[in-house]
Amino acid sequence: MRVLVSLSILFLMGQSAMAEVKKLASETSVFSGRVSKLNRVARLARMKIDFDNVKFLNKTDRVEIWNPSSPERKCLSYVEGVANDYLLLRIPKYEKCVTSVHFTTGSYLHMYSPNLEKNIGIAQDLIQILHRKRTALKARLSRHQKSVDSYIEKVDVVNKRYKLLKEKLELEWQKELSALEEDKTQSYLDYKKTQARLHELNYKLEQYRVHDQNMKEDRWSLDPELYYKK
Repeated sequence: MRVLVSLSILFLMGQSAMAEVKKLASETSVFSGRVSKLNRVARLARMKIDFDNVKFLNKTDRVEIWNPSSPERKCLSYVEGVANDYLLLRIPKYEKCVTSVHFTTGSYLHMYSPNLEKNIGIAQDLIQILHRKRTALKARLSRHQKSVDSYIEKVDVVNKRYKLLKEKLELEWQKELSALEEDKTQSYLDYKKTQARLHELNYKLEQYRVHDQNMKEDRWSLDPELYYKK
């Protein structure tokens, strides 16, 4: 029983939605206008209109015309030209239409076009697709905007990180330089100590040096044969 009730409710909701769509389509495809000029020979009627959806009308589209006072009497016409404020209609049965609908220059008429209804339906479907695409693009734009907005924050994070690395590197640099300075000082001290010990050793060697002979050659003469030791 509950299943039948649910199905009935869904059916009624579907019928209501279809009725709303049909009503909307009727409202967007039914428009009004006032006869601006008639040409009996060419079977043309120029209508002054104030209708934004006129852009969905194309040449040769079918348009039904009737007088609001007699909606049951309709006249068939076809679009010959479309402008922002005017609509040029070709009426094949001109004499019959004038007689049955009772219109002349200045008459206020209602119009309906099945082609217009179809074109508006297609446009509405396209609008839904475009809305979905716009929603997707807005979401993507929001992500890109967040990425752009977070740029400064990311730069600050990178700057802080490399600042810490720079400070750490400078500390290590100073530490290495200090170590080198200590090594230099120690090496210099070792050099001086070793030099002093070498001088001390040379002094002792000089003190304890044993000469090969005690006599020295006396070289007062220019003749080497006259040299002698003393």
